[in-house]
Amino acid sequence: MEDTMSDVRPAWTAIAHWLAVHAPASHATLRPGAAVADVRSAEVELGMGLPADLVTLLLVCDGTVDVSALDRDPDEYDPGLFLAQHHLLPLEEIVHVRGSGGNTDQFWGSWVPFAVTDYSLPPWGGLAIDAEGRLATFSQDGGEPPSAPLTSPGHGSLSEFLDTVAEALTQGTGPLMAEATPGIHRGALVWGPLPGDGAPWTPAHPEHGSTG
Repeated sequence: MEDTMSDVRPAWTAIAHWLAVHAPASHATLRPGAAVADVRSAEVELGMGLPADLVTLLLVCDGTVDVSALDRDPDEYDPGLFLAQHHLLPLEEIVHVRGSGGNTDQFWGSWVPFAVTDYSLPPWGGLAIDAEGRLATFSQDGGEPPSAPLTSPGHGSLSEFLDTVAEALTQGTGPLMAEATPGIHRGALVWGPLPGDGAPWTPAHPEHGSTG
């Protein structure tokens, strides 16, 4: 765990506040921050230090609650997928995902998974971060390890990614709006538009329209 300054906290604060006001079902999935001792324990188990920006984020919010096992309406979208259609992984799940599937060092290298598109069912896919804070995608199902850092707008680093999520939520602008539109579905933040006519989904910023 590196003792360095990080700028992810303001963006995360903006995201969490927006969820509390506009998407309480998603806000309810946020876990309390991890303890420093838990971070150190996870690093020992992983055999490597966690990137500074990720540590800063986990000390504020230790991932999201897995609601997949709850008795939910089948038409209800997962409220934990608010991070541009990703779940933020808690420390124990970071260790679990990175240690799954065998050949850990060969698959992951220096990358650490921190967000997944499906919490409940392996093999996982999502976003990983390296020691320099750069992001990459991975897919265990497709055998695609994180390798080349992302260059698409809004995905250059964890801090940039959170900034673009916060911008999309609070202002309805930014690079993520070209991919999907934040909206509300039964009290949860769901990136849409949702398929089908008459879906109970309302764009958060109707003045900016919805991405088709």
